Amino acid sequence: MIAIGSNIGTGLFIGSGKGLHNGGPLSLIMGFVLMSMVLTIMMQCLAEMAVVLPVSGSFTRYATRFFDRSLGFAVGWQYWLCWIAVFGAESSAFVVLINYWNDDTRWTPLWISIFIVINLCIHFAPVRVFGEVEFIVSTLKILAVVTFLVVIWVIMGGGGPTGRVHGAEYWHRPGLENGVANGFYGFAAVFVTAAFACGGTEMVGVVVGEAQHPRYNLPRAVRMLMWRIFIFYVLTMLFLTFVVPYDDANLLGGSNANGSAFVIAINEAGIAVLPDLLNAVVMVCVVSVGSTSIYISSRVMKGLAEEGFAPAWLANTDRLGRPYAALVASGTVGIVLAYLNCSSTGAVVFGWFSSISGLTFFFAWLTIIACNWRFHAAVKAQGDDVLQKRYQFKATLWPWLSVLAFVMIVFMIICQFCVSIKPIGGGASAETFFSNFLGGPTFFLFWAGHKLIYRTKTIPLKEIDLQTGRRDVDPEEEAKIEHYHSLSTWKRALTYMRF
Repeated sequence: MIAIGSNIGTGLFIGSGKGLHNGGPLSLIMGFVLMSMVLTIMMQCLAEMAVVLPVSGSFTRYATRFFDRSLGFAVGWQYWLCWIAVFGAESSAFVVLINYWNDDTRWTPLWISIFIVINLCIHFAPVRVFGEVEFIVSTLKILAVVTFLVVIWVIMGGGGPTGRVHGAEYWHRPGLENGVANGFYGFAAVFVTAAFACGGTEMVGVVVGEAQHPRYNLPRAVRMLMWRIFIFYVLTMLFLTFVVPYDDANLLGGSNANGSAFVIAINEAGIAVLPDLLNAVVMVCVVSVGSTSIYISSRVMKGLAEEGFAPAWLANTDRLGRPYAALVASGTVGIVLAYLNCSSTGAVVFGWFSSISGLTFFFAWLTIIACNWRFHAAVKAQGDDVLQKRYQFKATLWPWLSVLAFVMIVFMIICQFCVSIKPIGGGASAETFFSNFLGGPTFFLFWAGHKLIYRTKTIPLKEIDLQTGRRDVDPEEEAKIEHYHSLSTWKRALTYMRF
């Protein structure tokens, strides 16, 4: 369920409006279709490794195992910083959403404190509490998306109070009447929106070390990925392009529900109350993402400590299996970032810091694909038969699709670079560039600094460790997989509804 509903949040409900404004309907749909292809291929590469080596914090540790320690250091700390910044950003979003009803800024510290307390309560309970909370919240988010899809469908048919029927008029005017909105830069900007909305998909590889039956569950999560992105993003945004023009002035009218394409469509149709409901749904999404950010950052920090990239005591766990030291350390940094939003100066500092997360997902996806190539090469060089074993998950059309995905991600990074140099609707400046592209130099400094200090070298293929943490199919997992394959097609489909 983490794989199905975890990414549904502000990127969909709020960020989609910015993507529509910048690129227009065609660029928006094309961008998310390409993103779904890239993420599906990337996750197949991750699943191939993770079902064999299901270690906590997997892909950040694969970089150390399959390449060298410098890459593992850079990817690990950059990814940790990304999720800690996300926690601070979500606390800020939580305040903005509450301001939809009460804009008295004197209460900002209280709203941030409530956000923090909710997340601390989740993570200092047993690990299963986090899973149960995520299951419930993900279910609510999925129901909300389905509900709004139905509402938009009704609006398209003229079922709203105003009775206006919508066809494809917004695709023609202003749609493609004057070409693609903002040309190449509009198309490039959509990738930034798509990465923010879909970023975090790879976190399934971080939590797989704590999951039961990874050889059964992880491939199922990967199979659901493309359908999830298609239904919850591509289809939803396609509907929105029929009822909201990309040049609507309200699309950039706010960072709360007022700037949402969903709310604009609902208001234009004359439907009351639903905007308030949407704001409440997005608040739940924000709390969920905040909880996920603490969970992921603490597991990544634990992995960094186990690899020797952080103090060893950060790898300590309690009797319930929680990495309490990493939880406290990550939570403390996250809380400091959250309270920075209480002052204007602190908000500026936080804005620069959080910009690191912008490119982190792209670098993470590139690392996963590159590690998969090294994994295959090491298996071949050592004569290991792990990829030929029964029930071993295999990436489709390897290596050709993985090469395609790698090239596409590099293209997306170039798009981010172009938009940073020449932002849409604003003049170019050094401040604008670094606020959008700071993650690039930061990643390079992590890698180059560690490389210069420790003089690390790429691990020879025959010396890559393919045994530590390796997990073969156990009898219980094998029985589970065999039972699944014995089911009819429709019964297999029903099992995904319970996943």
